[in-house]
Amino acid sequence: MSEQDDRNRFKTSSEDSASANRPGTDSGFRPDTSAPKKISADDNAGKETLNILPTQNTASKKASAGADSRPRSAKSSSSSDSTLVNGKVHPVTRAASHPADEEAEDLENTTKVYDIVHTSAEEQKKETAQMLKNRRKQKRLTIWAAILVVIVCINIIIATAGIIVVQKMVANSPALNVSDFVGEESSKIYDSKGNMIAELGTYLRENITYDQCPESLVDAFVSIEDSRYFQHFGFDIPRFTKAIIENLKNRDFGQGGSTFTMQLVKNTYFSVDQGDQSVERTKSIEYKVQQIYLAIKLEKQLDKKTIFQLYVNKLNFGGNIRGVQKASMYYFGKSVSELDLSESAMLAGIVNLPNKYNPYNYLDYATSRRNDVLDMMCYHGYITQEECDLAKSIKVEDQLVGENRSATTGAQYDSYIDTVVAEAQKMTGKDPTVYGMNIETYMEPDVQTTVDSIQSGDIDVSFADDLMQVAMMCMNNQNGAIIAIGGGRNYDGSRLLNRATSQYKQPGSSVKPFLSYALAFEYLGYSMDEVLLDKPITYPGESRVLVNASGKYQGDVPIKDAVGLSLNIPAILTLEKVVNKIGSEKVISYLNSIGFDQVNSDNWHLSAAIGGDFDVSVYQMCGAHAMLINRGVYNQPHTIKKLTMTDGTEYYPENQNKQVLSSGAAYLACELMQNNVDYNYYNYMQMLHRDYPVYAKTGTTDWGDAGVQYGIPKGAAKDKWMISSTSQYTNAVWVGYDSAVSGKDTYFAKWKLNLNIPGKINKVLLDSEETLSTVMPAGVTKPDDVEDQTYVYGTNPHAYAPDGTSLKMVTSEVAKANEQTLVSVEESYEQYAKDNNIDSGSTTTASMSAIYAQIDADGGLAVTWSGGGGASGGCSGGQRNISLHDDYNDISAWGACLFDYASVVSNAATAVTWGSYWATVYCDDYEVGQISSDTGSYYGWPADLYGTVKVCGGYSNDTVSTDSVCTVAGYVGG
Repeated sequence: MSEQDDRNRFKTSSEDSASANRPGTDSGFRPDTSAPKKISADDNAGKETLNILPTQNTASKKASAGADSRPRSAKSSSSSDSTLVNGKVHPVTRAASHPADEEAEDLENTTKVYDIVHTSAEEQKKETAQMLKNRRKQKRLTIWAAILVVIVCINIIIATAGIIVVQKMVANSPALNVSDFVGEESSKIYDSKGNMIAELGTYLRENITYDQCPESLVDAFVSIEDSRYFQHFGFDIPRFTKAIIENLKNRDFGQGGSTFTMQLVKNTYFSVDQGDQSVERTKSIEYKVQQIYLAIKLEKQLDKKTIFQLYVNKLNFGGNIRGVQKASMYYFGKSVSELDLSESAMLAGIVNLPNKYNPYNYLDYATSRRNDVLDMMCYHGYITQEECDLAKSIKVEDQLVGENRSATTGAQYDSYIDTVVAEAQKMTGKDPTVYGMNIETYMEPDVQTTVDSIQSGDIDVSFADDLMQVAMMCMNNQNGAIIAIGGGRNYDGSRLLNRATSQYKQPGSSVKPFLSYALAFEYLGYSMDEVLLDKPITYPGESRVLVNASGKYQGDVPIKDAVGLSLNIPAILTLEKVVNKIGSEKVISYLNSIGFDQVNSDNWHLSAAIGGDFDVSVYQMCGAHAMLINRGVYNQPHTIKKLTMTDGTEYYPENQNKQVLSSGAAYLACELMQNNVDYNYYNYMQMLHRDYPVYAKTGTTDWGDAGVQYGIPKGAAKDKWMISSTSQYTNAVWVGYDSAVSGKDTYFAKWKLNLNIPGKINKVLLDSEETLSTVMPAGVTKPDDVEDQTYVYGTNPHAYAPDGTSLKMVTSEVAKANEQTLVSVEESYEQYAKDNNIDSGSTTTASMSAIYAQIDADGGLAVTWSGGGGASGGCSGGQRNISLHDDYNDISAWGACLFDYASVVSNAATAVTWGSYWATVYCDDYEVGQISSDTGSYYGWPADLYGTVKVCGGYSNDTVSTDSVCTVAGYVGG
């Protein structure tokens, strides 16, 4: 090849290289296309370099591409190779091949490429700067990449932690129980005729089903509250996201984005609806997470219709109205199934702010809110614009039920309703104001209205003053059903003190029929003609003297008079005999069995025979007296006939139909109470007399000396009782004062007693009860376990008459409870002597328990010996010595003597050796005379008596003689 050809080839190659590295190409080389110039060795140093790439075939080039393609600087790329250019030797470096050139060589099978780089110092500096800039950029990219990795890692950690936190939040969620979402209905109370008399609850609710909801109601709620309800799965993501954005914009949590299901969960688990005391859980992320979680879970268990049904039954519609059914009744006076479009929209709008949108309070707000709901219904296509405009044209006030609005019956019969509530709670263990119940009662509305009228003063029963209070109860004797209750004057309900059921007062003598005398008929064999003893005695266990209300003592007294005159001592002595025979524990058990569960061995006292140390309620007294009328079968008083919980569980009264006393003993006690009404005693009960049998007993208690500090006279009465019964119903009435008040005369003066307020109330109640039946009460039927018994009058145990005697005999009714048989007079006397601490006439021992003496207005001396060996009856001239001489009291008294064992036993053929009673009389310690008696009683004038008269005496017979016992004679009548 010629030199010219070589130059041409070199030139062509140089031009091609320049073209390949023009601005804008990937190469960084810029060759000088002018004619070659002379380059000195100094100029060559690091400035211009000619790179000649030896010829390589395609395969070898590809093989070496990996090693030669790395970027290198001009200095580092120089080698020992050299070539001759223009007669001078130039070092040769291997220039980096441009990828595009290599691709072109491959395609054209070019064997050699020459790159000539002409780099100035300035350009070299720029290239170095660019390289440094690229390195810094690369470093920044590396740093950012590292930061990005860190951020991703942090996000992963946060996400993991978030998942853990969410799982923990979910784990702390309440346990989902479908039954929890059923809102408790309000409790309903019905009278004996099935009429609803009250509806109870902090809020009123009546649950409905989805099928009872009109289409307009469903559409209204869905439109305004949860437009995608039938599409989402319990959590509406778009709506929730929108709510978050709104909250961020407004910087608050006003938008909740809750669905029906979420609201149902909230109302069930995250809020407590208790009227004015309602509270809702504070909003937080945990609260919302749990709400969403439970909502999604609930949607998997229940269908949409059921959830909607539960939702509208839970809603608050203002005040104490809960659930759409009660709201419909309250606002529109109709069932929810009868709602029209306007009414449905109104109810759907109220729930957002139930107090603000209550149309009764804020008609304008309510109307505007209803129209908003209608607009949303139209927007979502549930109604047309024409239907929307037509519904808006209806005035809300024209659809309201107005002044007649009521979600429940009014608050009358408060005393009775409060008793029902307390009884229902005790029966079920649940509060009927919280848990829904249907309660059927025995209330007779006419009688209850009478009771309410008595308490309010609307019936002609006048109370002595404003502080005087009253309590009463009317009850069916056969089944214990309470038909009416009076809790007190000015009783306005709200479960205040119900004096009929919750107030305890001493009952006085009203306990005598079912305590002392019923048990005497049961265990002592008493008859209707029993002779009892009324005398002064020391109060059991104390030093006080027990007295009657009259302050007098009768001596021997028939049992009918003892009850009719309400004498205290015969009741005490009778109960004492019962206790001596059967023990106090059995008496306590009996009282417990008839409702007095507060009595126990620690508080038991014989004074209970007259209502002392024994506090009772009207409720308890009514049940005890009804037991006697029901011939010994006790039914615990109750108002509820049947109670049904919302889940269908049923409850019925307990403690019913218990035979606690023989029917014979109960019947005889009833006869005593009938005698109280029919016989001419001045005991306030005669006004109850009717053409059919009425049974009654009164009771009185006093202040003692506890009222003196309030200006109340000592011993003035504070409580008056009267219990009256027919064979069908028993009425227990208490009248008195809650407490003593200074200057207010809170006691029964004589004029107040004469008003006989308890008697008048009982009369009104009997009149009201007569209207309940067209058949008048027939009276208590005589049972088979009552028989007639003929015995010696005044003996107990009852004795048959000795042959050849003309003793007074009596035939009277007794109960067969003990199958008591007649005994001899001697056996009867031995028991009598034992009961009265008298020696019955032993021939080997004798003792004198006491001697009693008193001087009358004529100066006559009456002496009675108690004890000794003879048959001491203590009677003389038809009078019985009933004096009291013991360690605490020294009282001389005489009373009637209806029977004297001494005369009876003396007429009998007895092996007992009889002696005589003797005594020495002293005046101012000087002996003035001696007296004696064969009967244990003496009356006469042994001497002119003066000063302090002391009588000392005893008993003597052929074998024994007692020690002398002394007493100081009292002066009476002078």
